[in-house]
Amino acid sequence: MNKILTLFCFLLLIGCTEDNSNNKHHKKTASGNKKTSPDAARKMQFGKFIKKFKPLSLPLTIKTLDIQSTSGLRKITDKDTLFINSGYPDETWAYGMLPDTSGNIQLVWLSPAEIYTPVLTTFTKGGQKISEKHLSVGGCGSDCCFTCDEYIYIRKDRSIYSADSIKSCICDESGPKKNTTRKYVRFMTGKIGEDGRISMTGVQEKNIK
Repeated sequence: MNKILTLFCFLLLIGCTEDNSNNKHHKKTASGNKKTSPDAARKMQFGKFIKKFKPLSLPLTIKTLDIQSTSGLRKITDKDTLFINSGYPDETWAYGMLPDTSGNIQLVWLSPAEIYTPVLTTFTKGGQKISEKHLSVGGCGSDCCFTCDEYIYIRKDRSIYSADSIKSCICDESGPKKNTTRKYVRFMTGKIGEDGRISMTGVQEKNIK
C-alpha cells in the first residue's frame, strides 16, 4: 500500500513539474512574439523628434538675418524626415516649439537656402502632420545697392506677420543709376487656427518713402 501511494505521489510531482515548465515556455514564447505596432513606433520616434526643439514664448520675433548661426540648435536627421519635408536633412535645424495648445504641437524649423528660412509645421499629439508653411517672404538678395531687413512676428493669438523692408535700384556697369532707388516692403499675413491649420496670404508689396 505504501509503495502504491509513494508511486502515485511521484507521478503527480512529475506531472506538476512538466505543467509549470510548459506554462513558463508558453509565457516566454508569447512575450517574445509581442511586436511594437507601427503607431506605437511612430509615437516613440515623434517623441524623440520634438525633444530637439527648444521652448519658445509668445509674442515671438524672428529676424532671419540673425539666425544664421546654428549654435545651440539641434540638427534634423534622416529619421526626422518622417515628420518634415526637407531635401537637405544634414543642413536643416530644429529652431523651437511654440507654447503648447490643447490639441496640437507647433514647431518652427530652419530650411537651408541662401540664408536659413523659418518653416512652421503643426502636428497632432500623435505625430500626424496637420499643416506646413514657409514663413519667409523671400525678398533678400545681393544685387547692386540691395539691402533688406526681414522680420517674422507670431503674436499671442497665433496671428502671423512676415515682412521684409527692401531698398533696391537699377544698376549698370558704372554702378547705381540716378533716381532709380526704390524702397518698399514685401509682406504676408497668416494665422494658426485652433485645429492647427495654418492659413497664409500670398506675398504683397507696398512702397514706402
